[in-house]
Amino acid sequence: MKIVKMPRPMRMVWGSLVAYWLADIINPAFVAIAVMIALFVPILINEYFFPAASQSNTNP
Repeated sequence: MKIVKMPRPMRMVWGSLVAYWLADIINPAFVAIAVMIALFVPILINEYFFPAASQSNTNP
């Protein structure tokens, strides 16, 4: 299986800020997208600091 490279947390923060900015210009629903992206940042930080826990295989 090919290894997928996750985006860095700062890229996700910028993406969240851009989605929040677009909410004023295009559609207020972008606020929900910005919140979902912002809530994903702790998961990426956890993946960065503890890579072995995410790559462990739990299949018997």
